[in-house]
Amino acid sequence: MFARVITVETGTEGFGDLVEVAEHQLPDARRRPGFRGFFLLTDEETGKLMTISLWETREQMAEVARGTADGIHDRGIETTGRTAPRLETYEVKMQA
Repeated sequence: MFARVITVETGTEGFGDLVEVAEHQLPDARRRPGFRGFFLLTDEETGKLMTISLWETREQMAEVARGTADGIHDRGIETTGRTAPRLETYEVKMQA
């Protein structure tokens, strides 16, 4: 399994519009081949938001990263006017 992690700094504006973007995109992501889960993490003290989407294979995750598949995609975060999102990918070695 593989994880796609997007981190963005929101500042004092809060998370409302970013959460709305994620809620809008999540149904499409659930229908994508290989989709295995999604987390949205926020820290109101620092203004930091992180999304983690889980994918069965690296190839399925890469389709989303290239923007060729609908679903969880950082273009939604970019439309909010926040700082540029940072995208990282990881292989999941353990899950409990």
